[in-house]
Amino acid sequence: MSSLNGALVRKALAQDTIGEVVDNTPVALRIAHPGDEAVTSVTVNVGVSIVLIDADATTTIDITAAATDHLGEISDYINSLTNWSCKVLDGLRSDDVSGNQLADGAITASIVNGETVWDSLVDTSVQLAMTYRCTNNRNVSISKPGAHRVSVKEIVYYATINGATANGIQVWEWSAKDKTETQRMRRVSVNTTETTLTLGGDTGQIDGAWGNDLIVRIYNAVSMTDADDNYLDVSYTRE
Repeated sequence: MSSLNGALVRKALAQDTIGEVVDNTPVALRIAHPGDEAVTSVTVNVGVSIVLIDADATTTIDITAAATDHLGEISDYINSLTNWSCKVLDGLRSDDVSGNQLADGAITASIVNGETVWDSLVDTSVQLAMTYRCTNNRNVSISKPGAHRVSVKEIVYYATINGATANGIQVWEWSAKDKTETQRMRRVSVNTTETTLTLGGDTGQIDGAWGNDLIVRIYNAVSMTDADDNYLDVSYTRE
């Protein structure tokens, strides 16, 4: 009975949310510094390295090296450091960023829900993807107690791509427990046309398992032009 009551309470407290990314705004890596040491800078040298400098040390991560050229590997490396923490956000752990996929230059700190973070953004025309992570908590070191899940209800997008593409619209589920990503949905994308995928009616919404995230992506293997009007909107429920 207690588990049923808990489920009913979570359902009653569920929040409908809309997340949006546009050209060059998806956050590949959200970096935090939970330590007390003063942070000097966080810098991406595109196609070369990520450099983290605080009062204790300078850490240079070679993003062309085989051990640290994918988002998941970079995040794991940063989380192994004493003073820093990191989260793969609007991306997949398997995303290769050894080229020019990350935005170049010094990152300005921002505050998200009370946490100071440094966001390494995606150059969408180079990565050829626009991605948004549906999660209960987009923070790095600030966690929310209890079990949570997300459910994707609707996807709306406009993208200047190289024509319609099979598997151009993707939904992945991230298992925090297993550190795995599994594709849950694929659809054909449409070029330069506002398109709405409503996951209701016969197909139903896509529910993630408790504790997991759902990652929505527009992808094209040939081109994704920065037209200043590309966008990806995702309507989802946080429970």
